[in-house]
Amino acid sequence: MRPINDMLFAAQGKTRFHMPGHKGRLDDIPAAFDMTELMDTDDLYAPQGGIAAAERLLAEAAGAGASILVPGGSTAGILAMILAFVPPGGKLLMGRDAHHAAQSACVLAGVEPVLLPPEADVATAAQTTPCDAVLITRPNYFGHVPFLPRAHVPVLVDAAHGAHFSWWESPPSAMRAGADCAVESAHKTLGALTGGAWLHVRDAAMEARLRRMLRMVMTSSPSFLILRSLDDARAWMDVHGREALKRLVERCEKARARIRALGLGCENPGDPTRLYVRTDAIGLSGFDALAQLRALGVDMEMADARGVVAICTVYDRAEDFERLIAALARLQPGAGVAAFPVPAYGERAMSARTAALGKTHFVPLEAAAGEIAARAVGAYPPGCAIAAPGERFTGACVNFLLAARALGATLFGVENGRVEAVNKGEAENV
Repeated sequence: MRPINDMLFAAQGKTRFHMPGHKGRLDDIPAAFDMTELMDTDDLYAPQGGIAAAERLLAEAAGAGASILVPGGSTAGILAMILAFVPPGGKLLMGRDAHHAAQSACVLAGVEPVLLPPEADVATAAQTTPCDAVLITRPNYFGHVPFLPRAHVPVLVDAAHGAHFSWWESPPSAMRAGADCAVESAHKTLGALTGGAWLHVRDAAMEARLRRMLRMVMTSSPSFLILRSLDDARAWMDVHGREALKRLVERCEKARARIRALGLGCENPGDPTRLYVRTDAIGLSGFDALAQLRALGVDMEMADARGVVAICTVYDRAEDFERLIAALARLQPGAGVAAFPVPAYGERAMSARTAALGKTHFVPLEAAAGEIAARAVGAYPPGCAIAAPGERFTGACVNFLLAARALGATLFGVENGRVEAVNKGEAENV
């Protein structure tokens, strides 16, 4: 029996508007290239040969002082970046909608997260909020591209969804926009295998520290197949990227116009290659639209209460957009979209590190008020930590999560209807 193989075969045959960016259109992967560190193959953690040469070419493309190939995904890159730039006991300013890896990094580094609601202007807050670094998500899932702050502390960027930005002028890539360090998921929007990411730094003197931190959070046996795909993705974009992105942007603009003609909302969010289709315009929640589109043979990346998100890449073809438009035209209108509840957030009760690494127990979500979260708990939408590690669940937090789930939102940090909380004794000793 081969259940994973069977699962993957059963998932084929649909039009893909989700990651990975290659959309299943890479050449066959040669098993002969699945190798290890040898005299002939280089070492990711002390590169001197092919890996070092590939990273120099990548840094040139990205406008970075130095770049590192990361076959452990943006998660590993975010962990290494925060460990490298924020001292133990320091403060990291970031939005609550930051990737959960940022919360994990704070736990590992003993860093205090200073959390802002997702609607807050992090760039403005960075001017006045005491912190040791600021983390910006740019672009986010929906394609929004915020300004980077001119701060007196390092500006770190989770650019997981912006790996393609290096091959056009605007919006500029994170590094060209002024970031001190940035992580990009090449597998999300380019032709790298899943788990392939890049880590860029402005000051080349930080490269050795970043690589040392990366070694602490990632396997000592990195996949050479992913490393190869990362270099191939960069090389392809260096040759074809600008023209391919121009063609993709044109297709997306035409698609937006046709989608609006169907009575649906679809505006340019900042990244012109990201489509956020507002199905609430026809009384249909994004959750219901996602299910209908799947039944029609089109898989989207994600949904929220108001619409669905399509990740469009240079590997999408004209016929893929035609199938998307045709499926959207067949959506059955709904009776109206219920108002999504206003998020309520937890209250800091102890350090993230103490909460996450201490002894814990599980409690039904309905009974979580008063408990201290041991890990991030939230909902898509809004895709942010309603209760971060070390924050106490309030009644309003619990009510929001329950209401969001009832409307079709996906909860994270909830297993079988239960959340993980800090043991009473541990909380009382703080």
